[in-house]
Amino acid sequence: MIQRKITQAQALVHQSVSKVIDAGRANFARKKMTKSSKTIPSKSTTLLQSPFFLFAREILHNPRAMGAACPSSRHLSRALASMTPLQGQGLIVELGGGTGKVTEALLKRGIHPSRLVVVERSPVLANYLRNRFPELRIIEGDAMHLHALLGTEQVVDAIVSGLPLRSLPQHVVHVILKQIDICLQNNGVFVQFTYDLTGRTTHLPHHFKRVNAKVVWNNLPPARVDAYQPAHTKQN
Repeated sequence: MIQRKITQAQALVHQSVSKVIDAGRANFARKKMTKSSKTIPSKSTTLLQSPFFLFAREILHNPRAMGAACPSSRHLSRALASMTPLQGQGLIVELGGGTGKVTEALLKRGIHPSRLVVVERSPVLANYLRNRFPELRIIEGDAMHLHALLGTEQVVDAIVSGLPLRSLPQHVVHVILKQIDICLQNNGVFVQFTYDLTGRTTHLPHHFKRVNAKVVWNNLPPARVDAYQPAHTKQN
């Protein structure tokens, strides 16, 4: 009888082990099938999610607001960043973040992420920037409302603009520049690039004085970068 119980126990153990092995094999097969059935992004899908495609799509939707045929080159981005001061504790505000070329250059220059704020009007590009730079404050909004977007108590040391001021409607440019004037500190810097290489400043407030300038030939098309400072003292 004892031997019979031992045999039964052995058979029960064997059945249990077999069930475990079979369950393990089935689970492995399911995982393998799931892994093989995952959709592999095609080249076309990758292209649709590329910065260049996003930029091109925005141009088609609103060419006047974009004001450029392609994103800024790394040379132009570096030139903009090089004129942005590192000293100070206030915000560095980028207007028109696009696909993040200038944003990346500002971070590489040494601007701390806690100081850098990017304002982008396009919901698509703003979402792209949030995914690319999760450590930054990305504001989806219009520069015409910059003071309200940043907050009335925010101190701004520099504003770096990629906005196409020469292609936007004149009344829009006037409002944006007024907002920049309100937000910028007395010793703050306003950095702007343009495809007009002549250096004309017809749109800027008269008290904004040029303190630096550079033509970037390694850009398509060539661009000019200017840095300005307000030459008056604001009254509190």
